[in-house]
Amino acid sequence: MPKTNFISVLWLGFLGLTIVFLALSAFSMTADMQAAHEPILVFGKYSALIFGMFSSIFSLLALSFSLNTMAGRPLSLFTVAVATVLLVLSAGLLLSGVAPDAAPVPATAAAFLMALRALGVALLPPRGDRSGLTEAGCSLALTALSAALWWFVDPAFVPAALASTLLLSWPHLIDGINAFADKVFHQAALSAGARDLAPGAFTRLARARDIVIDKAAVMSGPDLMVTNVMAFNNEPRTLLAVAASAEAQSTHPVAVALRQLASQWHVAVKCPDRFEPAPGLGVVALLGGQTVVIGTTDLLKRLKIDSFTADAIARSLEADGKTVLRVAVGGRVVGVLGLEGTLRQDAGVAGLALRAEGLVPWLFSGDSRNTREALADMLGLEILNDPKPGETAQEAARRLLPQDPLVLTLSRDRTCLELRDCVPAGAEPGEQAPIAVSNTDDIGAFPALKALAMRRNRLAVRARRLLTGIWAVGGLGGAFALAPLALAPLLFAACLAILWAFARFSVADTLGKPAASF
Repeated sequence: MPKTNFISVLWLGFLGLTIVFLALSAFSMTADMQAAHEPILVFGKYSALIFGMFSSIFSLLALSFSLNTMAGRPLSLFTVAVATVLLVLSAGLLLSGVAPDAAPVPATAAAFLMALRALGVALLPPRGDRSGLTEAGCSLALTALSAALWWFVDPAFVPAALASTLLLSWPHLIDGINAFADKVFHQAALSAGARDLAPGAFTRLARARDIVIDKAAVMSGPDLMVTNVMAFNNEPRTLLAVAASAEAQSTHPVAVALRQLASQWHVAVKCPDRFEPAPGLGVVALLGGQTVVIGTTDLLKRLKIDSFTADAIARSLEADGKTVLRVAVGGRVVGVLGLEGTLRQDAGVAGLALRAEGLVPWLFSGDSRNTREALADMLGLEILNDPKPGETAQEAARRLLPQDPLVLTLSRDRTCLELRDCVPAGAEPGEQAPIAVSNTDDIGAFPALKALAMRRNRLAVRARRLLTGIWAVGGLGGAFALAPLALAPLLFAACLAILWAFARFSVADTLGKPAASF
């Protein structure tokens, strides 16, 4: 349904005119067949055709508000094309004089087809789960078969059989089949702890097979703690003073941790003469006329600084899942720093929960491979191989995994967790709105959100099968002249009621649950 008041008024006006001309077309068709109600036949024998044409035009205007989105556009355009063919068929029959009594029927069927599609898109906005073209193609095939059979039985009845079969079997609601479900499941998610769900969130979640978890998302907070200050000259206070001073102008969690420890040890911190961060690798600073490098072994290799001894010490620390930084002064490594954060309490079971919902969880971290492997073993996650320095989790996911995985990251204000898509080519990380945002920093919320999405998918499959069966029966009823064309609105209303009942009672047992998870 359109958002602004002005567009809403326009839509209601167009839909109102659609229904008026649809009624006039139906009455004109009946009057023409029964040679009664002459005042309704404003345009003589062309009345049903012209009224049906006007009804279709206003239906198209009502549909135009939704045609600017991909969801629903294929079936809407296909419906317009089929309705146009029906109008042309009706005009051809009238002009040629072939089956004049049945000639108005295709035009009225076109008006019904367009009106019900416009109403269906408004009541159940398409979700993009299914285009509906397959079902529409089956409807056309059934219609063609019906027309071919009646051609041999009674050619004069072909237009009526064609119109009834097509209209009663047309899948008006197939691409919006999850609209009611989304409202109910969205309510379930909100009541269970979700703060935000983007449009199409359930569809994206249901299709996902991989999820990349940023290391920050499994830590209990942004704070790191320096656990190891290993100076090769046995002067850890001097090593800490150099490292904290080199990072004095940085706001990175590593810099904060170094300055906090320096304050606890009562070590003086100076301001560097020059500070150059190397994202994902470390920093290079000029302190007291000497170049100080703090970072990974990759940064030292880039600067052609030998770190063999430091690497040997670092391996034992990385095996415990710690972040290890080498410190070099004047082109020579003088020590090693070990840092670690606190894992979230629910991080240990998150991997198992995600796997149980059909997702393969991957850990993204800019740490060394040994540290990444240790953390992944602790959490039961897979590791992303060889992330590039300074690369974000979204960028790494796009580059390393082919199936467009989901990415779980910490929000910029570090107050909640965000579920995002990979970064599209040429886009900046964080440009797109997150798919879902947790109401808390509980990582265990997201497996339950995936469960809701999969439950919604199963509901959609059952509903689609039931509705497809109903449309098939309706089409057969029209083909065998057992169901009149006027039954289409009642069939449409019955399908709406079925979808509402499916959605409402499918999560009735989840709405009252406490907000332990999505």
